[in-house]
Amino acid sequence: MSTVYKTHQQLEDEDTERYQKKQADIFERRKARKEAEGFKCTVEGCGQAFKEMLDLRNHINDHQLKDRNAMRCNQAKCGLKFNNRRAYNEHMDMHRAEAKVKILNNIRSVLLYNKHGLLMEEFEREYRSMIGKPVPYKVAGYNSAYDLVSNIPDVVQVTHLDGGQTLLLAMPDEKTGHISKMVGNQRSNREGFNYRTGEVLAREGRSALRKIEKVADVKNRVVPEFMKKQMEQLKMIGVFEGGLDLLEFREVYDQEFGYHLDFRCYGFYSLEDFVYHGLEGIVELEVEGLRWKIVPRGLKRSAEAPQVQEIPRDVKNNFKKLLDENQFGISAPALTRTYDGCFGQLNIRQEKCKDLVELCFLIPDICSVNKSHDDDFTILPAGHRVEKQKSNGKKSLPLWVLGEVKNNIWKLLDSLSSDVALTAFVKGYEGYYGYLNLEDLQCEDMMEVCRLMPDVCSIKLAENGQFMISPAKKPGYEDKGHMDRSVTLVPKE
Repeated sequence: MSTVYKTHQQLEDEDTERYQKKQADIFERRKARKEAEGFKCTVEGCGQAFKEMLDLRNHINDHQLKDRNAMRCNQAKCGLKFNNRRAYNEHMDMHRAEAKVKILNNIRSVLLYNKHGLLMEEFEREYRSMIGKPVPYKVAGYNSAYDLVSNIPDVVQVTHLDGGQTLLLAMPDEKTGHISKMVGNQRSNREGFNYRTGEVLAREGRSALRKIEKVADVKNRVVPEFMKKQMEQLKMIGVFEGGLDLLEFREVYDQEFGYHLDFRCYGFYSLEDFVYHGLEGIVELEVEGLRWKIVPRGLKRSAEAPQVQEIPRDVKNNFKKLLDENQFGISAPALTRTYDGCFGQLNIRQEKCKDLVELCFLIPDICSVNKSHDDDFTILPAGHRVEKQKSNGKKSLPLWVLGEVKNNIWKLLDSLSSDVALTAFVKGYEGYYGYLNLEDLQCEDMMEVCRLMPDVCSIKLAENGQFMISPAKKPGYEDKGHMDRSVTLVPKE
C-alpha cells in the first residue's frame, strides 16, 4: 500500500489548528484558576481576593485614592512618601514615562519578529499571548489600541491594505536594527497568529507587497558571501560550462551542498531574479531556444548576430484590446495579471523576452513605455505623449498610479446615464473597485482627485448644494486609428 503524503498547505493548516486549540486550553485553565482562587489584590501587604473583576478594580481605586491623599508612591518596589505635592506629581510623572517606554518596547518586540508585519486584529491577540496582558492603551492616554499605534510612527508604521485591513509594521531603532535585518533575511512563515496575516497578504497584489517591503525596509536582496563562494565552487568544477538549464540549477545545488536553495528568504521573487540580480558578476542568463541557460560571466557561446523577435499578431491584438480599456496607463504587474485573466498565461520566455516591459518595447505600434524616476514603468497606448506639469517643489508619481484610477472612474462614469452626487459616486467606486487610497495620490479628498483629471470627469455644484460628477468628453479612440492624447505627470509630496 503506497504512502499518502500531505501537502505543505495541509500541514500548515494542522499546525495552526493545534496552536489555536492549545491557546484555547490555556485560556480555559486560567479562567478556571481565577474562578477557584478569585481576583487577588496585588498591592503589597493586602492580598484580599474578590469573585468579580469589577470589585477588584474598585478596591484598587480605593488604594490609589488613599496613596494620592497621603502623597505616597503606589508603584512596586518604590513606596516613597512625599511632603510636597509638586514633588509627588513629578515623581509619578517619571513612573508614567518609564511605563510608556516599556509599552513601546513591548509593542516593537511583538511586531519585530514578523517579517511582513501583523494585522491589527492579530496584533492585539499576539500582544496578549507574548506579554500576558492586553495592550495598555489607556495607560498611555489613548482610547483604543489603534489610536495608540497610529500615534507612535517611530515605533509602528500603519499601512492600509486594499481589502480594508490595517497592517502594522515594526520600525526598528538603533538597538534593534540588527534584529530587523536578521528577521528580513529569514524565510517567510505563517505560524501562529501570523498565519492569518499571511493569508491576507497572499491575496494582495504585487504592488501592495512592494509597498509593504519598502516601508518595512526588509527587502535586502543581498546574496550572502558563503553562497557566492558556493557559486564560485560550482563554476570551478565546470557545472556552468556549456550552459546549465535554469530549471536544473536547484537540483544541482541540492545535490552538491545537501540542502535546498531558498532564494526567497534573501528578498528575491523568482529563480531568474536571484540569478540575474543576485549572482551578477559570477554567472549570466542566456536564452537558448525557449529556455534560460546559466553560463559563466563573460562567456560568449554564440557568435550569431542578434535578431529582433517578432511578436505574434494575436498577442499584439490582445495588448491593443487591454490598452483600449486602460487608455490612461497601467502598471506592468497589473497588465500581466489582466492579460492572464482575459487571455490565459502570457509566456514571456516563448517570446524570448526578459520581462513584460521588454516585450512592450518590441511592439511600439501598439504601446509605449514610460519610466519614472523610481524605475517604475507605465504601459500606455501608442501615440500618447507625456507632458510634465510644474513640480512646485514636488516629485512626480509614476503615471500608472493616477492612470489606473482614471481608468476605473471613466469606466464607472461611462455606465451612468446621468449626473450623480459625488458622495454617492465615491461609495459606488469603493464598492466596485475597493478602497481608494487617497494617500497614494497625495490628495486630501475625492474632490482634489477629480481636479487632477479634467479629461475624465467634471464637477459642478447643484442647486441643492451637492457636488455632482459627470463624464468629460470621451477620450481619444475613433473607429479607425486613434487621436493623439497627452498624459500628465502628477506631482507628489
